[in-house]
Amino acid sequence: MILRRSERSLVSSCYSFRGELSAQQALYKRLALEASEERIRRQTKDQGELRNIGLQVISAWPEPIPVLVFACHRATAVANHVKKLLKYRTSSEKFPIIVSQDCDDEQVAGVVKSFSPSVHYVKHLSGDKANITVEPGHERYLTYYMIARHYKLGLSHVFDKLGYTSVIITEDDLDIAPDFFEYFSATRQLLENDPTLYCVSAWNDNGKTNLIDMSRNDLLYRSDFFPGLGWMMTKKLWEELGPIWPKGFWDDWIRDPLRRQNRSCIRPEIPRTGMTPEGRKGASNGLFFVKHLAKITVNTQPFNFTTFNLDYLLKKNYDENFKQRVYSAPLVSLSQLRNQMSQGENVGKEYRVQYGTMSDFLEIANRLQIMSDFKAGVPRTAYLGVVTCYINHLRIFIAPDLKVWTHYDPLWVAPENFVNTNFS
Repeated sequence: MILRRSERSLVSSCYSFRGELSAQQALYKRLALEASEERIRRQTKDQGELRNIGLQVISAWPEPIPVLVFACHRATAVANHVKKLLKYRTSSEKFPIIVSQDCDDEQVAGVVKSFSPSVHYVKHLSGDKANITVEPGHERYLTYYMIARHYKLGLSHVFDKLGYTSVIITEDDLDIAPDFFEYFSATRQLLENDPTLYCVSAWNDNGKTNLIDMSRNDLLYRSDFFPGLGWMMTKKLWEELGPIWPKGFWDDWIRDPLRRQNRSCIRPEIPRTGMTPEGRKGASNGLFFVKHLAKITVNTQPFNFTTFNLDYLLKKNYDENFKQRVYSAPLVSLSQLRNQMSQGENVGKEYRVQYGTMSDFLEIANRLQIMSDFKAGVPRTAYLGVVTCYINHLRIFIAPDLKVWTHYDPLWVAPENFVNTNFS
């Protein structure tokens, strides 16, 4: 069939129009995709993440990571804890469970053995038979010396005898989140790739529902404060600290500047561990339990950390974005912040409250109901001196004055009688 010139012109115009339409549709699709990606980027900007939205990677650690559970004389506690571990464990080969006991409690031994072969049981000489010597005046702290000894024995068993390259450390009074194993599997590579990190913790000391963003189960931070309470370390760190392990108070010892060496930990916005009622019976005789530990929430909505790029947490990517985020937030006084908190339209807003002295920080902590104590001068959860919380849909940064702040002061110690009061 031969088309007349006018018909050819019409067909050509149709093809041209169709081509323009396809180009416009492609443009609209691209713009819509870009808008969607930008929307996601804004939603996940906390801490200045450098993650590539949409770029999915498999970051699960390829080697086995054992879970080392420390137990003594709480049979119910260890039974509940092990049941939770077995419930959420994705692989017995990847996450072998080892329960370490140093007491002679037969009921605990029986409970642990009842989980065999899913759980491995290790028994050490009881601390009260080990002729432990304590520092003069520390007689009442004997339990803490027993705990430090037990930790050394348990960690030596995992690293020196069994030869594992990393370990997740828990205690029998801890609750765990459904994505507990996912969290540690994904973050293990951070310890390998960043020498400025020395632990990953599942705990958030300010992890109460009224102090965190419960919609951000993906959000992780760097922290200069060693949290413990469900944490991961490497064999390399054990080779450094094992030969000089302390006789007592191992957790405060590991927080000391001589051991920390300006290294940091990874911790979550929403905790992946919490404290069970059995924690009231711990070595501290329930200290802070009712007021603080029992109120720490545990994540219930799993997040697939292993499918996301966590390189934004590497120091080389993190620090400048973090400081830019914090110090670009409007600076307000406590009274101004209180006014903002009373308003209803706060979603997405961020504010910075500044401190210059220990008294300043204690007053802010008191008003906001965050943890107010220090360890080796480091406030709980702090990074570069900054503590963050989320109250009434407001992201709040408690930050030092950079004109005067250069480092943590080990002399900062909160008074023993300092008690938080309500923010009112």
